[in-house]
Amino acid sequence: MTSRKFLFLQGVATPFFRKLGEAIQENGYEVFRVNFCGGDSWFSSRKNVWRFNAPLEQLPNWLEEKHQQHRFTDVIVFGDTRPVHCQAIPLLKRLGLTVHVYEEGYFRPDWITLEQNGVNGYSQLLRKEPEFWLTAAPDANTKLATQIGKSFLPRAWHDICYRLANAAFSLNYPHYHTHRPFKAYREYLGWAKRLPNNKIWRERLEKIKIQRLVDSGQPYYILPLQLDSDAQIRVHSPFTNVQQMMLDVMTSFAKYAPADSTLVIKNHPLDTGLLNHCKEVKQAAKTLGIGSRVIFLETGHLPTLLHHTKGTVLVNSTTGTSALHHGSPTIALGTALFDIPGLTFQEGLDRFWHEGEAADQTLFSCFRQRIIQDTQINGDFYSRKGIKLAIAGSLEAMQITPQIPKTATMPTLKPVPTTLAPAKIIYGGKLPEASYLYKER
Repeated sequence: MTSRKFLFLQGVATPFFRKLGEAIQENGYEVFRVNFCGGDSWFSSRKNVWRFNAPLEQLPNWLEEKHQQHRFTDVIVFGDTRPVHCQAIPLLKRLGLTVHVYEEGYFRPDWITLEQNGVNGYSQLLRKEPEFWLTAAPDANTKLATQIGKSFLPRAWHDICYRLANAAFSLNYPHYHTHRPFKAYREYLGWAKRLPNNKIWRERLEKIKIQRLVDSGQPYYILPLQLDSDAQIRVHSPFTNVQQMMLDVMTSFAKYAPADSTLVIKNHPLDTGLLNHCKEVKQAAKTLGIGSRVIFLETGHLPTLLHHTKGTVLVNSTTGTSALHHGSPTIALGTALFDIPGLTFQEGLDRFWHEGEAADQTLFSCFRQRIIQDTQINGDFYSRKGIKLAIAGSLEAMQITPQIPKTATMPTLKPVPTTLAPAKIIYGGKLPEASYLYKER
């Protein structure tokens, strides 16, 4: 049987891919990696590495040539909608490679996602009927998660290193364009402005605002925002951006929601603040005549909001599974794994405001259990503890086991005279050493 050969393309901006590759090598398999930018190079090893610095449209032919030379069996990527992966994955599937796609966890925290051939809107589990989740539910041996803890600081540090390396080595990658919409300095300036405002006074103020809303008993719906650059918005939804989605939801709310209800729009915790969603919401609400019925929150305890809400509207977010867990009627406006009859409302947004119902909890329990069993790995991409757990789970999920080395050829030994002292026997064969012939060039 031919030994597997692993090709790593672009990964998350942390050491995760490098350490995963090292773990695969330690089990006796060959590992190769392609760097597309300075950040990739910063977080990669120095063995079996290539630099791709040509125009992106040349990538398929370049990869096919590499495959003809080395015959890869598996390719590993983070995200299947990045420009480099949109070019590479169709070719690699056609060539018969097994495509392993990582993504942030469908259930967070403490989980990451690993699926073959695609995630989110490209997942093979997409649009399964309720009967699938009920009849194909796994046994009671459900994976248990070790708690990871917060990873914002290591995540931020890795991101800074990645962006700085992109800038420092930009001349080595003249054709590279990031999948992120804003340059690094603009994002960091946005964060520098947003974080102090939240920490100093906004969190305290909005906590009081949420408690007053809950205590009032007034019916409200929640719209948790996603990042404008998220593939769930740009690729797996009918919207071109978050602003369009907000306007469509607010327009439907103004026309069809109960007159005594409120719409709570909560910003994403990792939003950079470069897009002024608060201003957009206030202007749209005033135009639609619902200025007094819309609340915009920068922060806030999401479980509290979900537990008391009359309904949750979203595109495709992990908040969706949280909403289902808390018994909140939910509608998904984009392509989502959990958007199946019995879990989410299927009759359109305009009817949802009056007709939405809570999910079938038996179905949701089976759905959650199956998703975790088939696609989730305990760990994260950012902290030392999380990466260690994620690598162990990944090796198991990809069925990477230690390769048994080939037995060295033994020379014929002459008999040793019994009258002599025992001799040291030296085998003439020499075991092959690992060779790393391919340097980044």
